[in-house]
Amino acid sequence: MIRIFIYPFVNNLNDLEKDNYISFLRKLILSLGLFRSDIFWYIVVPKFLTDKMRLTKQMKKMFRLSNLKQITLLANKNYHIQTKLNYSEMKKISWRDYSIDIVITNLPEQNIYLKKYFSKFTNINPKFISFCHWDDFGVDFKGKETVLINLISYLVMDVCYFNTATEKDVLIEKAVKTFNVNTVRKLNELIKVFKYPSLPVLPEVYSDFDSSPLRIIVFNHKPNTEKSFPLFCASIEELWMKRKDFRVWVPYYQKRRIPFEWMITDIPKESTDDYYYGLKRCYVGVSPRSIQTNWKVSTVDGMLCGLPYILYDSDYYQPLNPSADKYKNRRQLNKHLEFYLDNLEYRNDKAKEALSYVHQNYFLYSVTGDISNQISTLYKNQKKIISSKARELAELIKKEKRISQRDLLRRMVWDAETKFNEYRSYLLSDKNVVEEKDHWKSIYLKG
Repeated sequence: MIRIFIYPFVNNLNDLEKDNYISFLRKLILSLGLFRSDIFWYIVVPKFLTDKMRLTKQMKKMFRLSNLKQITLLANKNYHIQTKLNYSEMKKISWRDYSIDIVITNLPEQNIYLKKYFSKFTNINPKFISFCHWDDFGVDFKGKETVLINLISYLVMDVCYFNTATEKDVLIEKAVKTFNVNTVRKLNELIKVFKYPSLPVLPEVYSDFDSSPLRIIVFNHKPNTEKSFPLFCASIEELWMKRKDFRVWVPYYQKRRIPFEWMITDIPKESTDDYYYGLKRCYVGVSPRSIQTNWKVSTVDGMLCGLPYILYDSDYYQPLNPSADKYKNRRQLNKHLEFYLDNLEYRNDKAKEALSYVHQNYFLYSVTGDISNQISTLYKNQKKIISSKARELAELIKKEKRISQRDLLRRMVWDAETKFNEYRSYLLSDKNVVEEKDHWKSIYLKG
């Protein structure tokens, strides 16, 4: 398991659902969960008192997820003025029960304090990712000392995401006047820019299809790896015998295969933008029974482009749109397809319904795919310590067959100054040692 600790700084103290970063975090966790099951999250929930207590309850409700542990810590009284950590509260966290591989933040200045805290009070040495949005927190570049502190707060990160290239350019311009070329180059490499808009369609501008006679059904999954594709083809063949007022787009259909008569093949799909544009031209999507592969991601991409989907009747698709039309067999699928083709208003209502639901919970894969790759890269690049002590740890796990990290550290008489991440990296590279999944505690098993 990759264990990620989130230390959020809340900007909107009136309504958390309107807080850009908190909403972003929830979407990020849910979106990564569509195609990854190897991440466990920890999030600090600020405990507000008196009139702000409802915010704590609201945040707990938003992040009530199976692969996440909430850690409630008392917030500073002057929450928006004090950016330093509340060390007495942080000490309440049971760091010896689990290891943190990556820390995610949104306020750059806090990275310095978090780095200092982990170094001084824990046996953890994690990587850092930040998501910075200057509209939420204005960056102060007035005064030489202030500029220096701000720039150093970025340099202690491993990866930092900005919303726009303009924000990055401003930061690099300040860095050029302060640091040498090597430091500027490092800063330039660690700052990534999101491709915006992150969603091609907003709920208010959903895919309201016009009265064009050509209506395209899309199967945006990979037919060569999907065993249920023949069932889809059989359904379309049957429908094609009745009517010819539609076509089918299969973006991943292999070029070397002869296309079916009902296929449309002239929609560009070479780039991500082309692919999303093609999806927005379609009328309705079909998601198949998932046997060995994961089609939730491609389904969400289509829904976020304003498409209604007819889903295979399975709990697998339930989180994407609970009220979507579903099918179990060829007859039910054809019945739904005919109804959609004949009822434009119904189709538009289902498109709006689908988009409104997924827009609140998911990102496009083009957004989360890049973040996922960064998480994997940082995790894999963690240094390994190969030593007699590391081998002793591995042997103890194999001997006990199942042991918690707390017991492992106790048995090894581990001190806080010796960081465990590098040893953990060595342990999990051993094919005979695995970590128990979906548990908030780090528990190591003999593989």
